[in-house]
Amino acid sequence: MRSASTFSGGMWRRSEPIPGGRHTRRVTRPAGAVGLASVVLLGACGDAAGPVTPMSEPSSVQAVASRLVVDGAGRYEGEVVSGGVVRRFLVVVPELVPSPAPLVIVFHGFMGNPVEVERDTGMSEVAQVGGFVVAYPEGEGLPRSWRSEPRRGDADVIFIRDLVALLDEAVGIDEERVYAAGMSNGGGMAARLACDAADLMAAVGGVAGAYFFGDCAAVRPVGMIFFHGDADPIVPYEGWGRFLPPIEEWAAGWAARNGCASALPLQQVTADVSLLAWTDCADGADVALYTVADGRHGWPGSPRAGAALRSTDSVNASQLLWDFFAAHPRP
Repeated sequence: MRSASTFSGGMWRRSEPIPGGRHTRRVTRPAGAVGLASVVLLGACGDAAGPVTPMSEPSSVQAVASRLVVDGAGRYEGEVVSGGVVRRFLVVVPELVPSPAPLVIVFHGFMGNPVEVERDTGMSEVAQVGGFVVAYPEGEGLPRSWRSEPRRGDADVIFIRDLVALLDEAVGIDEERVYAAGMSNGGGMAARLACDAADLMAAVGGVAGAYFFGDCAAVRPVGMIFFHGDADPIVPYEGWGRFLPPIEEWAAGWAARNGCASALPLQQVTADVSLLAWTDCADGADVALYTVADGRHGWPGSPRAGAALRSTDSVNASQLLWDFFAAHPRP
């Protein structure tokens, strides 16, 4: 699989192995010098409660070990040098996965981390059944966040390109089935990839996403799936002035950009979840918006939900994301 950017070095560490597996591959790369960078992105909070076990500290900033080993199915902590900076991530390789494998990248929210978003979404469990590799990259800055707004530069877009290239060499990734999803600030990052990495992404999704106004120079239509609570106090469903767009207008804008036909009649999926969908889109790039009545800033179906994070248990966003992704490979 080809990538528009160059991977300059990386290291994976095995963590909490999953028994079994089919892949064993070793890649050696030159060590790369690294610098430190931090960017604080003010935006929506993806998670504000509950301690989690952090990932291991990154390796020395003097140099990065050049050996990369994926020893079958398992859960791995990894580092990759991107733009001269050490970037970290988690990767889960399920026991049964096709070769080449589909890849789903899941972005944590503002102030979040990979361990947290893996736990709160349950996407690794969906991957075990669905048969896809799932990666959880980590943002930069203190607190950790994503440059979902293009004015903040391209470092995170480049990081994801480097990450996909690394995973392709280690596991073997199907270039027609690379997907991204995220929570809050991470949902905004996934949506940015639909604009700035449309050559890489087959489809993307956002949950309680903090999206931004702006132009999109996508080279091709990209399928989009959104989830949002109409009572979200952090990323309002109705938008926020000139900073955040109304969610329905945002979805309709993507449908127009993707050349979709008129929206289908509103569908009541469950008592508290409705679906607004656009089909007959260019390149099959459909758009779907799930709205949670009285839903707040949370991930539908998450095993954890406090007052500010409450969404709904009547649907599982992780499963619906994968169902949508599986039906929308890159043409």
